[in-house]
Amino acid sequence: MLAELPESCRIEISPGLAGDLLRAAERLPRYENKDFYSVSLQTAILNGIRRECTDGFDWIVSAAGECISRRPYTALIRGIRFDDGNRLFVAINRAFGELVAPPYKAPRAQLIHYVQPSTDLRSPRGGSESERLHTDAADWEIPVELVSMLCTRADPRGGGRTRLLDVDSVRADVECNLGIDAIRLLESEPVPWQLAFYRGGGLTWRPVLTDIGICWRRYTIDQALISGSVRLCDEMIGALDKFEAVIEATDRVYEFLMHEGELLLSDNSRTVHARTPVEAPETSDRLMIRSWIRTC
Repeated sequence: MLAELPESCRIEISPGLAGDLLRAAERLPRYENKDFYSVSLQTAILNGIRRECTDGFDWIVSAAGECISRRPYTALIRGIRFDDGNRLFVAINRAFGELVAPPYKAPRAQLIHYVQPSTDLRSPRGGSESERLHTDAADWEIPVELVSMLCTRADPRGGGRTRLLDVDSVRADVECNLGIDAIRLLESEPVPWQLAFYRGGGLTWRPVLTDIGICWRRYTIDQALISGSVRLCDEMIGALDKFEAVIEATDRVYEFLMHEGELLLSDNSRTVHARTPVEAPETSDRLMIRSWIRTC
């Protein structure tokens, strides 16, 4: 039986504070998605909304930061009323760092990224790559530190449930099922990662596990191997296969349906995430809004 996200990760916003935040956001000018690439604009939006309701805004950021700092390294904020111009979404995210994205002219590049089942990357192994636990921006030299997801519309059939697994659970399950030697191998042996073409292409090398973190997206590793410029020994390929089988089968995954207006912030270096399948993805109106946040 998969678990719901713990109550300790949930932050409830009062209707009064939600109204104050929405009014503050709607007093700001509207912007195009491409405008949000400007870090100075991100900061101006943050300051403009925070100035209108400092105590409440700071409380949300502090409470979310506390949740993200402890296992399972995630905060689920409920009760906020987001404006349709994404200004409040930008402000909350900017409080944690700089919003980053592929360059504006890259295909499908959006700083505020609209995630829909119909445009998900299809997997050579069936289904969508979004259905497999992964680290966001694994095809960057250094993946982003935080991922922010806002549910705009849930799938009406109940598909697309969020799945989240923290690194502590990963390590416990791998050690239990594969042994401590598997942990040591995944920590000590770097594997190749195909870098995004808009990052210059090529490869980088990093291990799947560190003493405190995880980086995992099998698709990106496979793309590096398909390129033919590198290879891994049979032992390492077998270790990756077994690792993937363990984390995809674990009962330690948190699984929950996000509802309209709920905001999920998770530590991208200490969690992996996915969604459950969506029936008829080409016609589903499920819509999530995502941003990547660089904290360093």
